[in-house]
Amino acid sequence: MALDLPTLRKLVALDVNDPLSRFALGRKLAESTLPSELAEAAEHLAFANQHAPQHLATYHVLGDVLIRLGRKEDARVILQEGVRRVAGVGEGMGRDLGPAMQRMLESL
Repeated sequence: MALDLPTLRKLVALDVNDPLSRFALGRKLAESTLPSELAEAAEHLAFANQHAPQHLATYHVLGDVLIRLGRKEDARVILQEGVRRVAGVGEGMGRDLGPAMQRMLESL
C-alpha cells in the first residue's frame, strides 16, 4: 500500500532521525514537479543518505532530484558514490541500480 504525503509526514514527525522514513518522504516528494517540493525531497534524501549510506536506492533517487534541481555537480558526487557502492554488492537488492546511475552520470 502506497502511503500519501500527509501520512509520510506524520511518520517522519514520529522520529525525525529515522533515515528510512525520511527516504520514503523524500521519494514521495520526488514525484512532484514543484521546485519547492523537489528541494524538500533533496533535504530528506540527503539526510537518509548520510545516515544510511548502505541504502542504495537513496543514491539513485537523490541523484535524480539533484539533476532536476539543476545541481549537476552535487548529483555527480552522489551518483559516483552510488555506482561505487553498488559495485561492491553481490547479487541482490540494489544491484540493478548501478547501470541506471551510470546512465544518469553519462547524461550530465
